[in-house]
Amino acid sequence: QQQQQQQQQTTTQQDEADFWSDMGFGNAPPPAGNVTPTSNNSDASVASASTAGDEPSPYNLQNDGLPVTLDERGLPVGGEYYKARVTTPMLGAIFSSAKELRSTLYKTASDSFVEAIGERPVISFTIDGSAADTAGIGLGHVLLKVNDQEVRQTDEAVKTVGAAARPMIMEFYMPNKAVKVVKTEGQCMVKYDNHSTEAPASACEWKPKYVVVGDMLGKPHILYMYRSKAEYDIAVRESQTRNRSLSVKVKQFDIRGAKIFHERGTVQYPNKPKWHYFTVVRGTGLPIKISARMPEDLHPVYEGIVGFLDREMRVKKMRMEQSRERMHMTGMYRETYY
Repeated sequence: QQQQQQQQQTTTQQDEADFWSDMGFGNAPPPAGNVTPTSNNSDASVASASTAGDEPSPYNLQNDGLPVTLDERGLPVGGEYYKARVTTPMLGAIFSSAKELRSTLYKTASDSFVEAIGERPVISFTIDGSAADTAGIGLGHVLLKVNDQEVRQTDEAVKTVGAAARPMIMEFYMPNKAVKVVKTEGQCMVKYDNHSTEAPASACEWKPKYVVVGDMLGKPHILYMYRSKAEYDIAVRESQTRNRSLSVKVKQFDIRGAKIFHERGTVQYPNKPKWHYFTVVRGTGLPIKISARMPEDLHPVYEGIVGFLDREMRVKKMRMEQSRERMHMTGMYRETYY
């Protein structure tokens, strides 16, 4: 058993070394002394869910909220219809409803677009190299028919796809380019084991993780961290086929009520390229620093976190307004001035 642990540790170290090389650092550096990086960590970069979108951000995407016009099939105009041919028994994809993807894949879509899609099954995950992947079936695409049989709900889609004769012809609707599908996951470097909100003093303190916001395994308020994209694929596949614990390791962090610090933070280590990062400060638990060499590499994870926090803030505000309205109607609410 000790030998297996040593082998697993060696494999992990090799994986991390390969990642460091991909990030432009060569091999993972040994523990360093008091190396002080230059960091852009002003307090002005602190943002909450209610303020994160007030100023232009390198990560922000826009949702104009405009109503959509429907085509003759009852779907938003401008989209494309196509058919995909699948011959294998396993499709390698997961279906979700548009409402379930409101804060993730369909973050940039208007409310009227989501309502128009309704309960139709939407592709929310595909396994790399699967039949769905090789057939060109993309995230956010809406399944309409299987072998000319119409499907309107996710559960119906799962049963129909599983029972359909092969080769299977699937008809999809692909949203227009105005609806940018946001994939709230990505390979990043993270630090989550101390109380500091600043970037660590040494580059070797960061850990490579595949970060996923609200994945297929749980709830939208959970931030998941896997050792690699391959292990994330394994976790999703096992969650769909087995009723037992996962065979891969995953860390989970609750981000409800969190705030974003250092939204445009950068850190420069000696003789290293500049990194971009931000910090998630939670109500309980240690802060989580998430970084990458390029801002666009942080887009998916940042958008997923801020998207959830924005929606959480809107829900709280709506509930407060509804509560006040009920109190006014019953004569229990009085304005108090100081």
